[in-house]
Amino acid sequence: MPHSHSESIPRSHAPHNLETMIPPWVSIFVSAFPTAASGPESLSSTQLSSQNLSSYPFTLSTVSITEYVDDTTAEHKTLIRPHGRTCMFRGFAFSPNSGILSVTTDKRMSKFGQLSSNKTLGTFEACFYFAHNNKQFRFAGTSKLVYLTSEQQVILHDAAENKIEVASNEIEVEFYKAWNSLSPMMRLSFCKPDPGTELTVERWEGLEIIEKATHEAKAGAEVAAELLDEGKKNFVLILLGPETVDYVDVEGIGQRILFTRANEYEWEFHEICP
Repeated sequence: MPHSHSESIPRSHAPHNLETMIPPWVSIFVSAFPTAASGPESLSSTQLSSQNLSSYPFTLSTVSITEYVDDTTAEHKTLIRPHGRTCMFRGFAFSPNSGILSVTTDKRMSKFGQLSSNKTLGTFEACFYFAHNNKQFRFAGTSKLVYLTSEQQVILHDAAENKIEVASNEIEVEFYKAWNSLSPMMRLSFCKPDPGTELTVERWEGLEIIEKATHEAKAGAEVAAELLDEGKKNFVLILLGPETVDYVDVEGIGQRILFTRANEYEWEFHEICP
């Protein structure tokens, strides 16, 4: 017979230190990873750390909204189009207890424009599927972007709130931690010519320079600091803040739980038909 569960912490009793506040879906999510050695009830703070979660591929979906005038009818129209791509999960931002998923991108990629648009409000959906245990997690919510200005200032771009502001110290630390955690070869990828542009002779030569530096880095050679600094200008840390988490386990009769954020401190969850 269908039944439901709920778990919440009243705002008046919420602790000031949110390190102790773990969203109820986090332990189930972490235990689904191939590297997780224990069940969801026995995960320690160490096991929850991003370093213990392998860089795992997932699908990140965004939407673009384009307004245009039809050449034939002269009518104003709106084209809404979904976009999906495979990204690498970079762990939880700030704390393993935060429930904020992090991923990185190049400022010149289309998903940056889609997530920074005040028309799309930074909305996203992310889907993780773990083939070894047939578990799936679908996250939906809004994102925030962290990147450098031309003056090397770290800023926080919140499309949902339609604001860009200087990042707090905590966010700035997270930005540089994400950048420094990348291998030299990965950081060099941000130095390539603009993605999606025509492959001219000049851009081909630029790619050859990056390829040579990548081979040297693999061999243990130091990468020129100025080259990496150039790549850092294109680096973006994406903070994905889930509002809903749809968890499905398709083993046997199956299980499905829908987690919904009630407010800053509270999550509700209900078991639904798989």
